[in-house]
Amino acid sequence: MKRHFRLSIFPVLLFCFFSCSLMPDELKTAERMMETAPDSALLVLRNIQQIQLISPANKALYALLMSQALDKNDIKIESDSLASVAVKYFDQKEPERAGYAWFYNSRCARNRGDAEVQAVSLLKAQEFAEMTSNHKLQGLIYSDKADMYQEQKEKDSCIVFNKKGFAAFRLARDAYNSTLSAFSIGLVYSQQSNNDSAEKYFLVAERLAKPLNDTILISSIYKGLGNLSIHQKNYKKALYYYHASPITNVEVFDSNKWYLLGSLFSNLNQLDSAQYYMRRIKNSEAFSVEYYKTWLNISEKGGDYHQSLYYAQKIITAKDSLHKRSLKNSFAGMEKKYHFEHLSVQNKNLIIQNKQRGIVILVSLLAISVGIIFFMSWSFRTKKRQLITEQQLNEQKKALLEKVTENNELLQRQTKMQFVLLQNVEQYRNRSAKGEFKTAGDKKSTNPPVNKMQEEIIIHIDEVYNNISKRLLNTFPELTSREILICCMLLADFDTGMIATVLDVRNDSVTIYRGRLRKKLQLNNTQNLLDYLRTF
Repeated sequence: MKRHFRLSIFPVLLFCFFSCSLMPDELKTAERMMETAPDSALLVLRNIQQIQLISPANKALYALLMSQALDKNDIKIESDSLASVAVKYFDQKEPERAGYAWFYNSRCARNRGDAEVQAVSLLKAQEFAEMTSNHKLQGLIYSDKADMYQEQKEKDSCIVFNKKGFAAFRLARDAYNSTLSAFSIGLVYSQQSNNDSAEKYFLVAERLAKPLNDTILISSIYKGLGNLSIHQKNYKKALYYYHASPITNVEVFDSNKWYLLGSLFSNLNQLDSAQYYMRRIKNSEAFSVEYYKTWLNISEKGGDYHQSLYYAQKIITAKDSLHKRSLKNSFAGMEKKYHFEHLSVQNKNLIIQNKQRGIVILVSLLAISVGIIFFMSWSFRTKKRQLITEQQLNEQKKALLEKVTENNELLQRQTKMQFVLLQNVEQYRNRSAKGEFKTAGDKKSTNPPVNKMQEEIIIHIDEVYNNISKRLLNTFPELTSREILICCMLLADFDTGMIATVLDVRNDSVTIYRGRLRKKLQLNNTQNLLDYLRTF
């Protein structure tokens, strides 16, 4: 009998081994759809059950594809919990996937403002990418490096890597990213007042953008050409490009167009036209200081000094509210640290040599000793202020990290809770399909014990949200038990279909329940039901 048992269990073990080692079809599907339909790829990945990802290879690929899908769908994530799984698994054996893993790890670091991790991750990504023939990956890495140099105001390095990105995207036949790279090169050249080179790359970007029919991209290019014409004092040409900039139906882009036209007409003393375009601006948040400066200019030229005083105060307020992100370390410094760690020893030797030379100078030039002491005192005070500022930034970063950690813990608890509830629903479905629910007389019944499952859902939600069912009922006693249950399932991120399944109703009925619930909770049309419940 033992022998028969061993023979029967062997095929099961063999099946389990191969099922664990094979890639799930959903992962293959998501990988195929990633470039052409990233939104669909994200949907496929979200429907994959964790039980399908037993092997480390599948877990790593899932983490990489999910990071990629979130990034392509403009869902910015700060936590590297996904990317780190892929980074730890992929190496030189799969350099392309390793390159993507480090690239998305750098994106996560960028989103949370960690410049050091971003820089190191990009350098690792570049190492792996240059082992492959994936020109698009190389272009993405070069472009992100160029952006870091741009933030550090290292224009020459920014241009170098933007040009490398442009060449890589052209080899990859990626028209959109090629256009962006050409436009970025033109912008940096214009900041350096290299007008000829700037115009050259702006026109290259214009030529590449026209077949794409992307109004936002074309609008940005024409605005760049218009600004360049302003620097060249060719106002007629600038007016042509500003007018040629297409309407995007995106408030901030269109408002910027009206601002540029208003500012140009203000400088040309055509105040009626300037006021006409300035009044069309609906969103000036991105350029608030310049917006108020233009109105101040118009008011002063029109002789309205009361309005001039008003806009002068607005300018002061707007400047005070500006907050620019400061990077703790420059990317150039990170790259030198990454490639040339031995420079730190040489720098220490140079510091010692400089101190020795300073002593010699102090001894030989007593006449200027007072000035040197004053300079050193000023430098010390400056460094002290910098240290205080850095400490404040570190405290803010620590507080932000604690908040992110707290949110992650809450999300993990909620995900675990939803997984348990989904298992209960799945068990309920299976048992219901088999007709295993029994009545008091041990006979099979078609009515499942829904009340018990509902109670479990409410209990799980109360554990996470501090007895929210009881607090809702105390505040709104007219709520029914079914409406309390719907509130709990919404907090568990159940979609309409799942709620309808639990309640054994149609999807339309769930919509009706939600409408009644909003009325009882006295919510207006602008308030989001789920946000209200989360903050209740």
